[in-house]
Amino acid sequence: MTLDIPFSYYIAVAICLVLALEAITTVHRSWSIPALTIYLTTALWYFTEVFYTPDRLIKFDKLILEQGYYQVCIFLIVFRILIPSLTRKIAHKSSQFTAVSSIRLDPFRLLQILMVTWIILLIIGASLMNWDFAQALFPQGGRWSPKLWSRGAVGSGGDFLISIAGYIYTLVCAIFGVVLFFQRKLSSKLINFILILISWPSFYLSGSRNSFLAVALPAYMTYILMSRQSWWVKIITSIGLFVLVNYLLLIVISFRNTGINAYFEGNVSLSSAAIHEGLNMAEELFTINSFFEKGQLTLQYGLDYFAEALNIIPRFILPDKPLIGHEYNLLRAPNGVINATISAGFIGRGVLNFGTWFGPIAPAILMATWAGFLARLWEQRNSILRLSLFLVGLGITPNLGRDITLLVLWPMLFGYFLVRYIENMQQSRNKLNNGNYQSEKEAHSETN
Repeated sequence: MTLDIPFSYYIAVAICLVLALEAITTVHRSWSIPALTIYLTTALWYFTEVFYTPDRLIKFDKLILEQGYYQVCIFLIVFRILIPSLTRKIAHKSSQFTAVSSIRLDPFRLLQILMVTWIILLIIGASLMNWDFAQALFPQGGRWSPKLWSRGAVGSGGDFLISIAGYIYTLVCAIFGVVLFFQRKLSSKLINFILILISWPSFYLSGSRNSFLAVALPAYMTYILMSRQSWWVKIITSIGLFVLVNYLLLIVISFRNTGINAYFEGNVSLSSAAIHEGLNMAEELFTINSFFEKGQLTLQYGLDYFAEALNIIPRFILPDKPLIGHEYNLLRAPNGVINATISAGFIGRGVLNFGTWFGPIAPAILMATWAGFLARLWEQRNSILRLSLFLVGLGITPNLGRDITLLVLWPMLFGYFLVRYIENMQQSRNKLNNGNYQSEKEAHSETN
C-alpha cells in the first residue's frame, strides 16, 4: 500500500519554495537569512516524511493529511507576513549600537576568554564525575552512561545550576567553531582547532544528535556566510559534509543505547536498514489532529507556552510547575507511562494549544520574533561578539523544529548576557587605556 500524498502537501512545498527563493534573491534584507533558515527547518521537519518514512503515514485518513499540510501553509504565510514588521520593532535600536560596535575585539583575545571559561567549566563538570576527565571529554557507554552536566529529567535542588553550566558549556564549544574562521595567525588557528578536537567529541559520543548539531552547525553556517570560496566549492563541500554527518548520525542513532565502541572496534557493523528516528514532526501533527477529531484532546489555550515560560524558574522554587503537553504525552505513551516529554513539533504544539486553524499562528508569531532577534544581531555583525551569537542562533534554529522550547534557546539567552558582559568589560578596559593615554599626553606636554 502506497501513501496517497494530499494536494495540500504540494501547495505547502510550493509556498515554501517561493518564500525561500524570495529570501535568497533579497539576501540584503536583515531578516532574509534567518527566514531562509526557518523555511529550511520547516521543510526538514514537515516535508521529508512522505518520502523517507511513508509507511508511518499510511495509517492516517487522507483528510487528516490534507488538514495537516494546510496548517503548514498557514504557518508559512503568517510567518512571512509578520517577519518584516516584527524585525523593524526588534531591530530598530541597532542604530544606537555604534558605541559598542566600535569595539574591536581581536578574535584570538575572544578565543582566550572562551578558553578560560571552558577550562573552568570542564573542571567543575569533571569534579561532579569524580574527576574522571577521560569520561567527561570522551564518554563511553552510550546515552545512559555518566557524562558532563547529566541530571534527572525533572530537576530538583541545585540541578538548575548544573543545567546553567551545561548550557554555557555548549555555547562556548559552539563559538569555538565560529571564531576558527576569523583567526589570523596560523598558531591561533591551531590552538582553536585543538580546542575543537578536545571539546566536540563529548557531544557526539553522548548519543544526542541535537546537542552535537547545536555545536557543529554554527561552524557550518559561518563557513557558508563568511568564507570567500566560490559558491560551487561551497555546494560541493556541503554535499560532502552532509554525507559524512548523515553517516555519523546514523551510527549515533543505532548505537547510542549501548555505546559506539563496538562499531569503531569492528565488532558490529551499521545496518543498511538504519534510518534517522525522530524526523516525524509531520506524523505528530497528524496524530494531534486525529486525537482532536476523536475528541480525545482538549485545547490547552496557551498552557504549554506558559509552562515553557515557567522553565526559567527552578523546580525547587516552584515544585508544582506544570508539565508541558502532559495530556498529549499520556495519549502517546505506551501503557500510559511517561518516560520523557514527546516533541509535538513547533506547528503541532501550536495546534495543541489554539486549535486546528488558529494553532499555526502561535508558532508563526514566535518564529518571526526569533527571526527578528537574529536579524538585529546580523545588523550588528561588525562586532565579532554579536556576529558569533548570530551564527550560533542560526545553528540552533533547526532544533526549534521539534519544539519551540527554552531547552534549545537557553544557550542563546546565556550567550547574550555573556556577550554584554564581555562588551562592558572591553569598554571599561578601553576607557581606562584612553584615560592613561590622555594622562601621559598631558604630562608630556607639561614637561615640554
